[in-house]
Amino acid sequence: MTNILYLIADLAGSLVAIESSQVESIVHLPDVVPVPNCDPSVAGIFALRSRVLTLIDTQFHITGVQKIAPKGALAVVTEIAGHQYGLLVDKVHDVVPMTIEHAESKIRPPAVWNPYVEQIATHGGELVMILNTEALVSGQTALAA
Repeated sequence: MTNILYLIADLAGSLVAIESSQVESIVHLPDVVPVPNCDPSVAGIFALRSRVLTLIDTQFHITGVQKIAPKGALAVVTEIAGHQYGLLVDKVHDVVPMTIEHAESKIRPPAVWNPYVEQIATHGGELVMILNTEALVSGQTALAA
């Protein structure tokens, strides 16, 4: 079986993974500018390498509580539908190889995570939710900066 690399991170108190091919970079956020009258899952916009990116408050999808993104917070930069986004995360651990044989098909995440999780895997004896990054920004493509 082929190993696929995943970025392991903390999000809303849980361990999550993002396939490394979807990760352009991990950045410490500069100042984030709020966007008035925007969907509450959009934490604002920020500048990165002469581009303006939309910052998604990823934990909002899970908790329903908006989080202010302080300067220096971590974001995973990804490209979806031709637009770059920052996905706010609490902590980044490592990039690790996982194989599909580690996937636990009978284990499901709590219901609130279902729209954003492709599958559950194990790594180092812990359950890890593999995120669907497109689902985290769905409905936001029209708002992309």
